[in-house]
Amino acid sequence: MRWRRPNGEIVGPAQFLETMTEAYNYGATPPLEAAHATAAWAALKQHKNIAFNISSAFLAKVADQKLDWVQTIVGDIPTDRIVFEIVETVVEQDTSDVSRVVSQLREKGIKVALDDFGIGQSTLSRLQTVPVDYVKIDKHFLASAIQSPRDKDILFRMIDLIRASEAKPVVEGIETEEQLALVLETSADYGQGFYLGRPNPTDHWNASPPEMPRR
Repeated sequence: MRWRRPNGEIVGPAQFLETMTEAYNYGATPPLEAAHATAAWAALKQHKNIAFNISSAFLAKVADQKLDWVQTIVGDIPTDRIVFEIVETVVEQDTSDVSRVVSQLREKGIKVALDDFGIGQSTLSRLQTVPVDYVKIDKHFLASAIQSPRDKDILFRMIDLIRASEAKPVVEGIETEEQLALVLETSADYGQGFYLGRPNPTDHWNASPPEMPRR
């Protein structure tokens, strides 16, 4: 989802996620009508999963709470249509707290993804200590894999390691036909990027549902 300001500027999640988290920290509930409407459209009309980014600060805040906060964020949609994408810095919090919350979410049928894997302070031990359904490999690795055989091999090995953890690999940053062809050579379950589809109003996707490439 993107936020279009009154002046026409488009603001991405990386810019407004922190602001929304701060609102919760001060006891305020940010306006979530757009998120609820988008979730209902994707889950109930398109029969697709809908993903929400969760920041490290927010997850740490709700670690000792019940899961009532889930409906506050996503609205009234089936739990099996929800994917929470945890930004990688979340694993720098208490690992036991993170694992407990993630396990509770998955018990409710909610899928969990580890986002931007491979950058920052993350280590492979996170795949053992934080049980997730999907691991999204940061786009840096695909961009590098196009440039050298060594980096291509690194990408392939990362995918193998993720699959060994019983999570499904998602390769981020597919922006060209060449990158898509490379991803289709791997054993990754999913790919993501502007080459496959850019953010657009719901009317666009109602008229032109995305066609998924096949191996």
